[in-house]
Amino acid sequence: MTLIINKPKPAISHIDESISLESSAQYDLYLELGFDAMTICVVDVNTGFSSALVHYQFQKISSLEALCDKTESIFATNDIFKINFRKVHCSIINQKSTLVPVPVFEKGKEALLLGLNCSLDNDDLVLINRFKQMDAVNIFAIPIPIRKVIQSHFPLAEFHHYSTALIENTLLENKMGQEKNVVLNIHPSHFEILIISQKTLLFYNTFNYSSAEDVLYYLLFVFEQFNISTDTIKVKVTGELDKHSSIYTLLYKYVRNINFGHRPASLKYCSKLESLPKHFYYSIYSLQLCV
Repeated sequence: MTLIINKPKPAISHIDESISLESSAQYDLYLELGFDAMTICVVDVNTGFSSALVHYQFQKISSLEALCDKTESIFATNDIFKINFRKVHCSIINQKSTLVPVPVFEKGKEALLLGLNCSLDNDDLVLINRFKQMDAVNIFAIPIPIRKVIQSHFPLAEFHHYSTALIENTLLENKMGQEKNVVLNIHPSHFEILIISQKTLLFYNTFNYSSAEDVLYYLLFVFEQFNISTDTIKVKVTGELDKHSSIYTLLYKYVRNINFGHRPASLKYCSKLESLPKHFYYSIYSLQLCV
């Protein structure tokens, strides 16, 4: 018997009353995992509704072993994992990824190509995602211990990098647009900047930060490189950031057209999820559009 001394408590848990733990092959699981958090989304495949959203915020997790232990304890204590899921898609949040155009990509050299962009550890497994909205692949690494924890519960889980979903949905949303747009996706300790112009991804990168000033500095630096005016560019903010945060307040002073984004309009959401801000959990909902 496994003894769980400290049962992890979710920061947010919205589960529709219609969910049945006994139902077989009625639900798909979307799981997003990183050192900052784990987010769980359950979709009813019969209705197409996102029927559950559970979010765990992690504090002071700096080692891979601690992340594995935290993940295992959540799997062991949250009843939602008693469901016999039809499919499981796991999105990994880390900065070990690189985009490679298909004409340049050579099968069998994934680790070499990724190693040109970031440092790989001995326990990293290198995988790829193929984009639907552009002719490129996303090469990324997942720690083998994390993969083992997830596959011990979900042997057929499919793995993705969270940036794949983020980029795919951003391109999809701008498919008919002609203007240049910027997306700023915020996490507790890092953020992404994406620049889209006429259905083309011009720029994508991840930045670490410890203050609102850091976010502003990197954003303005990227604007300078692309000759972007803060008076005319449209910036969309996504992620778990509210309008009263120091980051949003500071950005609002410098960027004239800044607004929060919205979760994908093409998906369905149960009534309990309507209480959440529309720009929250953008990347895990985007994952449903790229699998």
